[in-house]
Amino acid sequence: MEKRIILGMLLAMTFVLSATAQDAVSVIRKHYTETQQKIEAIEKEEIPQEYYEVKILQNLPGTGPHQEVMRLYYNVKDNEDWQPDEPMLTRNLHFVTWKYNYAAREFYEEYLYDEKGNIEFVYNRNADLDEVGGELRLYYKDGKLFKVLVNNLNPETEKYEQTYSGSKMPEKYANALESINYKVGRWKRLFDELDGDTFH
Repeated sequence: MEKRIILGMLLAMTFVLSATAQDAVSVIRKHYTETQQKIEAIEKEEIPQEYYEVKILQNLPGTGPHQEVMRLYYNVKDNEDWQPDEPMLTRNLHFVTWKYNYAAREFYEEYLYDEKGNIEFVYNRNADLDEVGGELRLYYKDGKLFKVLVNNLNPETEKYEQTYSGSKMPEKYANALESINYKVGRWKRLFDELDGDTFH
């Protein structure tokens, strides 16, 4: 009898945690959609084009022409505690896109940050994932990873198919996660440097 009660409690807890995670994913997806709509409005020049763009062009040994394009989108807020020696507005990093290639292999990544500056969502399209190419979607709450989706490219249909869904990154993608975590901080440091040089 006790075992049944404990099992029932564990199942109930699992259900509650799963529902909470799904709610968090829905909130993040809504935030992502709103961000994409804003970027589309920027592209159509319906609102002012404000973002930082960094472009790198190189000719790499063994792979040839290499191009990286980073866009750092930001939000602007009034500085409520403004002092005469401080800027009247503050900017915070909101969304990053990064396109790059090595020879014919193309890569693309997106990073969505919340209002507190914590990472909220990462999309990573990796031409080398599982040797066929694939996508990683990582969801974060308070800066901590709680959901991972992996899609692999099916060479026959040339479409992405989901191969993993869980709360943790599979061990075989540990290096990819380490690289992503580094870049989460890298973009913030780059933004702070650019913003400091152009805005203050």
